[in-house]
Amino acid sequence: MQGTASTLTRAEVRGGGRKPYAQKGTGNARIGSRRTPLKPGGGVVFGPKPKDWTIKMNKKERRLATATALASAAGDAVVVDGLTLPDAKTKTLVSRLAALGADPMTQHVLVIADLVSENLVRAAKNVERLTVNRAGALNAREILKADRVVIEEGALAAINEFYGAAAAEVAA
Repeated sequence: MQGTASTLTRAEVRGGGRKPYAQKGTGNARIGSRRTPLKPGGGVVFGPKPKDWTIKMNKKERRLATATALASAAGDAVVVDGLTLPDAKTKTLVSRLAALGADPMTQHVLVIADLVSENLVRAAKNVERLTVNRAGALNAREILKADRVVIEEGALAAINEFYGAAAAEVAA
């Protein structure tokens, strides 16, 4: 949902500032404004107004969810020594990942790097099912979406250091 729907209330509709006719003596029903919701051109009662649908999540909850997602993805994870590319070629990156058993042309692959190089980002941005992320910027949604997770050793050390306490809570 976008939360962008909006209608005008009787206070926001143009016009209707003065009382249209006298309260008594006209034979008509009492009316205070031409923009009442009972009249055509009037405001809307309890209509939609813009609303922010984002859900706040506590930092500890978010960290625990990411640690749990990492624990569940451990069976589909491949740890590599390094994923440095000499050039920013998509073909090179895809063939390297396919050799590791994580083909981004047939399945969703998440690459978690310690330091994301410019060559890696450029080589990965044209592949629809391939996501490259730093170890410090992980989220549970990306991890759960991925069929295969490729983790650099440096990133694995950073993940164990950062999510170690949360992962220990999951194991307990």
